[in-house]
Amino acid sequence: MTQIRDMQQEDAESVTEIYAMSWRQTYASALESSVLEQEIAKRFSIEKQAAEAADPDIITLVATSDNKIVGASLSTMDARNQAWIDRIHVLEEFRGKGIAGDLLRATLVKHSGLQSIALKVIEGNDRAIAFYEKHGFSKTDMIENDETGGGANTLVMYWTIPSV
Repeated sequence: MTQIRDMQQEDAESVTEIYAMSWRQTYASALESSVLEQEIAKRFSIEKQAAEAADPDIITLVATSDNKIVGASLSTMDARNQAWIDRIHVLEEFRGKGIAGDLLRATLVKHSGLQSIALKVIEGNDRAIAFYEKHGFSKTDMIENDETGGGANTLVMYWTIPSV
């Protein structure tokens, strides 16, 4: 049975491995290998993951199965009070089991009371785009050569959070 919980600093190494593996599998054909490895190093060091877990302004979650971390997510708020999902990644052997959906739902709960939540997806990441569309997100914009996406084109997607 999978459980979702807040990420702890001691989870940083496992989470770093999940993010790096997922980026290599997902973006190997979209980004040059040197750019891909630079982006992984910049985004997913163990130290950075531990710092993000400790930051009260960042929501970091992990999915566990049999006490093993099998997925992770991160979301933030920007200066305009807009919530952004920065990442949801699941180990390949646990994909298709609803874990990403569980992480997404837990993230939405953490942001309840807001009007919407947004995210960016690198163009060509069809699996993620289909996942977010399935969960009610709509494409609203495209950013060409987005620096936050390693220079790739990114799609901006939004979802309006229903009032509870």
